[in-house]
Amino acid sequence: MRELRVTLETVTPLFLGGADPRGAPELRPPAIRGALRYWLRAILGGIIGDNDSPTLHRLESTVFGSADENAGSASAVVVRVTNERLSKPQKYTRSKPPTGRDYLYWSMDKSGSPERGNYQPPKQFYAPGGSFDLVLSVRPGIPDNGQVLYQVGAALYLLVNLGGLGSRSRRTAGSLAVTQPQNTLGLNLVLSAKTSREAAQQIGAELTAIRQSFGLPNAVSIHSPSNFDIIHPAACKVWILGIWPKSEVTVESIGAALRDFRTRREPDRNNVAKWLNGQRIPTVERAAFGLPIPYRYSDGGPSGTIQGTNVDRRASPLWLKVSQTTYGSYVGIATLFKSVFLPRDEGLRAKTRDRTPIINPPDDYTLIEQWITRSFPDNQEVRYA
Repeated sequence: MRELRVTLETVTPLFLGGADPRGAPELRPPAIRGALRYWLRAILGGIIGDNDSPTLHRLESTVFGSADENAGSASAVVVRVTNERLSKPQKYTRSKPPTGRDYLYWSMDKSGSPERGNYQPPKQFYAPGGSFDLVLSVRPGIPDNGQVLYQVGAALYLLVNLGGLGSRSRRTAGSLAVTQPQNTLGLNLVLSAKTSREAAQQIGAELTAIRQSFGLPNAVSIHSPSNFDIIHPAACKVWILGIWPKSEVTVESIGAALRDFRTRREPDRNNVAKWLNGQRIPTVERAAFGLPIPYRYSDGGPSGTIQGTNVDRRASPLWLKVSQTTYGSYVGIATLFKSVFLPRDEGLRAKTRDRTPIINPPDDYTLIEQWITRSFPDNQEVRYA
């Protein structure tokens, strides 16, 4: 078998950039290839370890190629998109009053103003319910005993069950589901679960099988936190948050829970105001969810954007995903990668506020785990080996 063909359906709004980032979205193979490469790296790192960069680079390059100046190679896998049956692009519109969905997708709304010269139109997206065919094939002339195609299939499983595609994919946007075939290459690509417990058991069994099927020697130890995002029980936790009847209800429920947990939360609310006014504080706890953080106080308090001292952005370690089951229900899934938050000796600062002292970033992800356990008391943790 040298080709894997699946039909994918959009489960949540799919925000993709095109020639104009704020213009019509474009579904292109490079975006899918990049997502598949991220998930392949995560699974490989969780098997061989997070400190063997040469081996990881070699294994990853075997599948997706390398641009290395001295030892570059073409990708062994060709990615094609066919039979697009996507909706006409729509402009994102924020609800009044803003909803949980808007909290997750806030940066997709229009911003700035023409008078100030910084106006950005709303992002465009493909609505849920559209579909397209994804074809993954081994490049002609590349010998393959099935290993390359299986590894790409495993990355696809992770993409459609734990991740997403495009902007705000870590906040439920760009969630995809396989409609057919449901099983291929020994992978059960579709959730056939009626309860959260069944969903957790199914994903746990698949993750365990994938990690064992690569046939690679396991790492002796894993760093804590890991050096990058890896799928290993010691560095990656997965939860089933619940099951809802519609995808939009799932997005709204997750977004509202995150908004209610973070908004006006102490000690950050009082501490950040002190910090922006020049006082030293221990840290900004909610930074654990990712950077930058724009801080605005509705009562006229100080404002500022929180980021790293030398790094403007730190992608959230938490992926929030909506998955579709064979029973027509929708599952909320949270995946937390316990990787290094910022480079060593990197701190937090407030952009454009020079008098704000440099402070330490959060030292763990306890806050994120608290959000999951408190907001979704019936959650089911995915257990895998």
